[in-house]
This record gives sequence, structure tokens and C-alpha cells, in this order.
Amino acid sequence: MASGTMTLEVTVVSGEEVVLPPTRRPLGRGAYAVVRTAASSAAEAVSTHVDEDSGGDCNGYPYWQEALRVALPAGARGMDVEICRRRSNGQVETVATASVPVGDFTVGPPGHLHCLSYRLFDASGCRTRRNGIVNITVRRTDVKYTAPPSEKSPVYAGASGSGGSCYGVPPAGAAMGFPVGFTAGGKACA
Repeated sequence: MASGTMTLEVTVVSGEEVVLPPTRRPLGRGAYAVVRTAASSAAEAVSTHVDEDSGGDCNGYPYWQEALRVALPAGARGMDVEICRRRSNGQVETVATASVPVGDFTVGPPGHLHCLSYRLFDASGCRTRRNGIVNITVRRTDVKYTAPPSEKSPVYAGASGSGGSCYGVPPAGAAMGFPVGFTAGGKACA
């Protein structure tokens, strides 16, 4: 690992209300998420599995709950999370994207789990058309942290857009949504 490079565990939990441009139909099944940093080329970007079963789970929203390891070089401003799908003709289409500023997950004690939600925008390059929300957690894994016995482990207890990290620092670009891992009716997603 290069000097000053952070190693992160980014768990892409779910997407909410992502639609297909230009039809604005719900994204549905076949979606996956890609995490890109300044250190990753197209071949090095990491992605989740393809959610083939989002039709009945989590209100039809894509659900991954998959941890990805990424390297973030010193001086990087952040990382991008993209929601993609493979079309029936085999072509890959990036549907929506969100930028995650480095300051949103570097506050708090070393190794702390940050629960974050970001507004997605259409991947057309124009950041004016909103296109859903992505829910992620981020933890630095290149540092060691031992929680005091009185500290509880963070859980997905608050709303996905509850204002920021589990540490309580509100991130820029946070968005409101259903609690992570639960349907609108309050049932846990499978």
C-alpha cells in the first residue's frame, strides 16, 4: 500500500427509488453497484453482485449488503458509487451516481463504522436530475480501533438518511429514506 493510502471497507447496502432514464421506469432486478476511487481504473473498480431478486425484497429496491475493499490515495477528495445494470443485449449501463466526500467517513475514532446515505443523480453527466438514494457504510480498515466496553456496536437503527454517520456527524449530500434493511411497513428485508 502506498504511503498515505487509506484502505476502506465500503458496504453497499441498497438503493432506493432508482429509475431508468429516459423512461423513468423503476430499475428493478439486474442492478449492481460499483465503487470507484482516484486509485481505481476501469479495470480496478470493485462491484457488488447483481441483485436478481429485488422484485419482492425491500419494496422492489435493489439490495446488496455487500462489503467491498477499496484503496483511497492520499489527497483524494472522495469516491464515487455508481448504480449499474446489464441490458438484455449485454451492454452495461451506468444508471445513477453519487459522490462521497472523504470528510464524511474520516471523522470519529479510527476504524469507526459510518452509516451514510447519498442522493443519486442520473449518470448522464448532468448533476441536476435526481435519481434515488444509495445507502452505504464505510469503515477504515488500515487502522486499529478497540471500542470501550460501554460502547455498543453500531446497527442500522436509524433512518437511512438520519443525518450522517453512526458517530453523529452529518455528511454533505445526505438524503432521507426508509430505514436501511427494512421495508416501508417496518418488516426486515430478507
